[in-house]
Amino acid sequence: MFAYGIFKVIYSPFKAFKEIIQNPKYVGPILIMILFALASIGSEYARASKLYVQQTLPNTLDSYNPDPWTENCTMWSSNAEITCNNDDCLLGHKSIQFNITNNDAIWMELSNIGQINCLSPDGYKNLSFCIKWINPTVDPPQNASLYLFSVGTTDFFYCDLAEFINQTENGKWNNFTIPLGLDAEQWVNSSAQTAWDNVTGLKLDLIWAQSTGSNLTILVDKVYFQSGNFEPLINSMSSTIVFSAVSAVTTFSIYWMLSGVAVFMAGKLFKIKAEFKVFLIIVGYALIAMVVMQVLFNILYLLISPLYITVDAVSPTSVLQTIILFTSSMVLLLPVWSIIISSIGVHTASDLPLSKSAVIAILGFLPYYILLFIA
Repeated sequence: MFAYGIFKVIYSPFKAFKEIIQNPKYVGPILIMILFALASIGSEYARASKLYVQQTLPNTLDSYNPDPWTENCTMWSSNAEITCNNDDCLLGHKSIQFNITNNDAIWMELSNIGQINCLSPDGYKNLSFCIKWINPTVDPPQNASLYLFSVGTTDFFYCDLAEFINQTENGKWNNFTIPLGLDAEQWVNSSAQTAWDNVTGLKLDLIWAQSTGSNLTILVDKVYFQSGNFEPLINSMSSTIVFSAVSAVTTFSIYWMLSGVAVFMAGKLFKIKAEFKVFLIIVGYALIAMVVMQVLFNILYLLISPLYITVDAVSPTSVLQTIILFTSSMVLLLPVWSIIISSIGVHTASDLPLSKSAVIAILGFLPYYILLFIA
């Protein structure tokens, strides 16, 4: 009977609430909460099945430390003072900041990062990094050099970045993506011992004209070796099923309790004498809309084209824009359905006119929208 009542509030809410109010029990809303948890897990997996993340070094899928090379100052060496900047970064929690005074040159080196394979087809094909330079005279560097060490500091690949660095702007983050490997013609090797399958560190060297060099500051962030391969996000989802279920139950419970209390208090303003339990059960049934929302998310994710996510962008962007528009619309509009269902439930429980019952329901779901915008 209760399982039947769950779906009956969708297509015949007046009849459903007449039966529910006669024998109010928590079984129905609890079943709806279980359905919401299952639908949420399903939508997480459906979404992950369409997301392909570029394989990088370091691995960007580490949610706790997605950008480790620019979170730890001790990994770097330089002729400048090295600090961590907690206020100006692009990814993670920090960027690496280099400050030097009365000098026209600044270099920064990241070493001991492993034996990195940059040979095709399985090797890393690009090196990407972001830098922000700050110069009081606003002039860009006159020369810029990038070194990739192989085995030792005397064996390296060299690339002239002057053409790229001259197009950067003072005080703004600038992204660089440099091709790697045997087919990348801009690289010159220092010796025969250099090998693209054994890259162990990198160095960036910037030189300003003598008339402009003073109090230089460089920020570095998002340093990655990028592969040409993409890994489906669903491969890393098996360990998150418990977290997804707990998160869904917690989310449902918060909205259920807060809206239930709000509807009860609003009902008291209209001198409704029904017990708090009745209002809580009405709101619990009304949250069937949240289950429908997750089902619609499942359908959307199953229908869209795959998304390929790199460190710098998402492709195709049109699919991403569709997802954002659809999900934001559902999150904002589907609770209106819950308000309508709650209005019918309050009307059935109190014999108030539907107009007054709607006012109570609207007041009751204000916490939903408040929490939504706070989050």
